[in-house]
Amino acid sequence: MSDRLIISHIDIFPFDVSSDHEFRIATMVISGAQNVLIRIRTSGGLDGWGEASSFRAIVGETQKINLAAAQELREIFLGKDALEYAARICEMDAFLPLNSTIKSAFDMALYDIAAKHAALPLYRFLGGEKRPMETDLTMGISTLDKAGQDARDIIKKGFRKIKTKVGIDPEEDILRLREIRKAVGPDIGIRIDANQGWDRITAVKCLQAMEELDIEFCEQPVRRHDLEGMRYVSERCSIPVMADESVFSPEDALAVIRSQAAPLINIKLSKSGGMRNAIMIANICEAAHIPCMTGCMSESGLANTAFCHFAMAHPVVKYFDLDANVGHINEPIIGGVGIRNGMIEFPDGISGIGAEPDPDFVKTLKSL
Repeated sequence: MSDRLIISHIDIFPFDVSSDHEFRIATMVISGAQNVLIRIRTSGGLDGWGEASSFRAIVGETQKINLAAAQELREIFLGKDALEYAARICEMDAFLPLNSTIKSAFDMALYDIAAKHAALPLYRFLGGEKRPMETDLTMGISTLDKAGQDARDIIKKGFRKIKTKVGIDPEEDILRLREIRKAVGPDIGIRIDANQGWDRITAVKCLQAMEELDIEFCEQPVRRHDLEGMRYVSERCSIPVMADESVFSPEDALAVIRSQAAPLINIKLSKSGGMRNAIMIANICEAAHIPCMTGCMSESGLANTAFCHFAMAHPVVKYFDLDANVGHINEPIIGGVGIRNGMIEFPDGISGIGAEPDPDFVKTLKSL
């Protein structure tokens, strides 16, 4: 096979995914997903797929923004070698310093091509090996009378770890967590995510009240730029704090570590702009002995599988929040990872990501 794969065409598809439930976090309410699919075609006949899931309140992007940005990025990729993915990603970052989710889709497609060219599953291309990975299932902010039943429903699906959103009403947050712990018993892991919903004083009050509930960790209790506030919370609570929205880039990871703001970091390819920057963040965290989690937005099984490859390849990733497509309705993705009793299951005999949209579905889409 040629050692050059020239990018001959890039398809950009709006990709809407329906969900069986509404999902509420501290900063927005989500119903389904308004995503973007990217297909990079090459002269050697290899295609790569990527996906962007915009979360406007977290990353500052919408589907329309991503579709417009993708058309601009396409122009700087065409006619260049897809296997020189590091150079392509650097060009992309220089052209658009922000816009992390749409850049992650292009990055993902490039890594898909590179791993396919090497005839390896992506996690092997990244130097990884199969290891057990247990994901949580996330529940949004619900009413107090529903919280316990929502948690029991997750356990009935075989999950042993629950992540629940908090951050709107402090008193209700505490009461809801008590109901959840009561409903699931002492042996189920519970994690919480405030999505920047508290200030430092409220965060300390809530987390100290929740210490008796055996909470594994709390993601992003304060606003993303308030690293002093995050450190304030970390120093006063026994529940570990995990930086999430505070870490988009390798530079952000360095800032969190230098300020000793949080002992844990959540790496999301959708925040970092893709695989290459996520790898740099993972390496920084490994050097600083900071355990990490790999998380997701509202991607389909395509992107969620790519996230699983990344997590599989990086031992510093100790925690897994890889439930992006659980609850999606009639999702048109072939292949990819499965989840059984909370455990991630990889298919055998794949190269690249090992997941892609159904060709019959793709025929119904109109490329921009």
